[in-house]
Amino acid sequence: MYILHYLGWVLFFVSAVLMTTVVLLQESKGGGLAESFGGAGAETFGVKSGGVSKFTFLLAGIFCGSAILISATWNAS
Repeated sequence: MYILHYLGWVLFFVSAVLMTTVVLLQESKGGGLAESFGGAGAETFGVKSGGVSKFTFLLAGIFCGSAILISATWNAS
């Protein structure tokens, strides 16, 4: 149970950092942070092709799933 608990924390923090980065790089109506760096971030993460929204959704699922995993294993550690 200790391994699952700590794995949940690792997934939680990694997905939070990645999700924050991807959301900031997404192109919005105002142009987003991606244009501040010349659009290199948009091309790297595929913002123009719409793949980031799927990736963001996946990260959100990992984030929520890891939060549930942490909660389920809280008393075990």
